[in-house]
Amino acid sequence: MNLDELMAVWKSQDAAPLHDVNKTLLHLALRQDETKLQKWRSIERWIIYVFSAGFVAGMAVCLIKPIYRYHADVVTGWDFAFPIVGAAAALLMGRAMYVRHRAQTLREQSFGASLRDQLNRNIAQLDYQATTLHRTLMLVIVLLAGFCPIVLNLAVSRLNEKSFSDDGYMIVWLSLMSVYGVAIGIWSLRQQRRDVVVPRKRRLEALLKELDGQE
Repeated sequence: MNLDELMAVWKSQDAAPLHDVNKTLLHLALRQDETKLQKWRSIERWIIYVFSAGFVAGMAVCLIKPIYRYHADVVTGWDFAFPIVGAAAALLMGRAMYVRHRAQTLREQSFGASLRDQLNRNIAQLDYQATTLHRTLMLVIVLLAGFCPIVLNLAVSRLNEKSFSDDGYMIVWLSLMSVYGVAIGIWSLRQQRRDVVVPRKRRLEALLKELDGQE
């Protein structure tokens, strides 16, 4: 029985006392939900780490040629600027995710093992997902789907010794697609926050209030 099913059964009891068996089932359901949430957060985090590391490596490759041909006339400041800025953006993305995750982990470790602590831990996780993680993922979407692809295209163009006008149409098309991708990503993130995360947090808060009222 998952958490939603357990809450439905509990509500059908017409505010009957919360018996020990219900507390046990609730504790187990909360732990299962926490395990699932931690799993998806871990997958999310490592995808971002891998992309960040891969993009930094790609930008490092784009720096090799301008460094090697530093004294050539065809090398300009843009040949260095694009890879450096792109690598910095990718590092920012990975670091933001790491710092937020570490802070949240320390916060979650402050809760105990009681049912009330378990509820408060799950509420804290959902609050983190609805606020801090939500803002961090919005930053990741802007960098991942918007900024980084444009910088990569510009860096590769310079790597092939092309001027901006040579790939003008490609840059405009990529910019428009990046804006579209960012808009879709942010919309999806907000929909999930509004339809899934926030309602679930409110249900757990109501459950905690009801639990307090029965003790």
